[in-house]
Amino acid sequence: RTHQQSLRTRSGTLFSTGLLQLGPLYIKLGQIVSCREGLLPEEWKKELERLQDKVPARSGQEALELAYASIGSQQEFEATFSNFTTTPLAAASLGQVHKAVLRENNDTVAVKIQRPYLREIYDQDFVLLLKIANVMDGILKSKSQVGGVSQSWTEIFTNAQDILYREIDYRDEADNAIRFAQDFGLGKNGRAIPARAVTRSNETIPSAAMWLRTPYVYRNVSSEKVLVMEYVPSIKITNSAKLDSANYTAEEKEYLADSLARSYLRQFCVNKFFSTDPHPGNLGVERVNGNPRLIFYDFGQACELNSEQADGILAVIEAIVDSDADRCVDAFQTMGVLTDNVDLDKVRAKVADNFEKGLVKVRKAKLKKAGYVFRPPKKNNATTSMMNVTKEDSDVMKYFKLPAEYAFVARAISQMDGVGKSLDPYFDFISSAAPNIVEIKGAGTYLQDEF
Repeated sequence: RTHQQSLRTRSGTLFSTGLLQLGPLYIKLGQIVSCREGLLPEEWKKELERLQDKVPARSGQEALELAYASIGSQQEFEATFSNFTTTPLAAASLGQVHKAVLRENNDTVAVKIQRPYLREIYDQDFVLLLKIANVMDGILKSKSQVGGVSQSWTEIFTNAQDILYREIDYRDEADNAIRFAQDFGLGKNGRAIPARAVTRSNETIPSAAMWLRTPYVYRNVSSEKVLVMEYVPSIKITNSAKLDSANYTAEEKEYLADSLARSYLRQFCVNKFFSTDPHPGNLGVERVNGNPRLIFYDFGQACELNSEQADGILAVIEAIVDSDADRCVDAFQTMGVLTDNVDLDKVRAKVADNFEKGLVKVRKAKLKKAGYVFRPPKKNNATTSMMNVTKEDSDVMKYFKLPAEYAFVARAISQMDGVGKSLDPYFDFISSAAPNIVEIKGAGTYLQDEF
């Protein structure tokens, strides 16, 4: 590593430690800001991702008192749960998870309880943070100076404010988890139920229960500060030692990575609703009937997409697979990520240049093996003179804007890439997702589009 990289790593460690000391709001803000392209060095982003594993937990009597306060009283808590384990299964910036038994039916459950005074902390700190953001925007005097694309610190913190206030109401997380399960057709105990999502041909998509699971949510006993879920133990998805000791083969690990990509293709392009936070702590692995199955936990941060955004993402994926610069630019327009004063020739030329140089590519051998049908090669409408004026990314990035939804799409893909590569060193989202396009389009629409 260079001296500069070492300095950035050291400063990133100091920054993340400072956020940890400041408290939960600043930890979450650090994680949200880190998903904005160009705002922070890569070394800082990696340190911020590690914050999830550094948050201190409360155990013993402290954990009990936190549980009593979250549910209302000791009497109410003991009337609802028995066999509450005071050592948490997991801890995060906003709360921690304990194992217990639900008295009404003797189900073993995971109980997520919120840390105290979060709303009061948010109310105080966001007033100050928004003032600071306004000052920073005034100094910069241009949205384009924030990360190279059109965005501002005030917009970033306003979006974060909306997201983080929703995240401290566990009723919202419960609803997100239930929606995710219904979209994929996932029932209690990992059973299949009819999926709510339909293909582009308006055909029913089969339940994903063979390859995907999420804990069932007990909505009737969940509240603003308590979330009660089915207890679903698993192996952490990036714990290679445990996966190896449980005899997961290289092929099964690749299957899990592909399942992760498949799930996000459906989330982005069909469900139009996705978990923004697929870091390793929120993903697990289990076996069902001898086969590996991916488990999603934690839906505190989720995001909706509109139809144009979903269509644009799908079109970009198909354009990248086929190295089609014209179609890629059309997709950018559909997505709404280009500014009003965009020079389409420059953008098209830069995309074509990236394809020509192999800076954006897919694993064609993997796609052929999976049966993907490639479109015939198409000459990109970018002239040599255009190519010569677009060598610098900065010449093109000024024509892009970044709506909040795409910042979270980028964050999800970035985190997914790290997880996927821990399972399959050659993983990339598009190569793993593209063979499943026929599933989300429906056979009729897929064949019509391809031929």
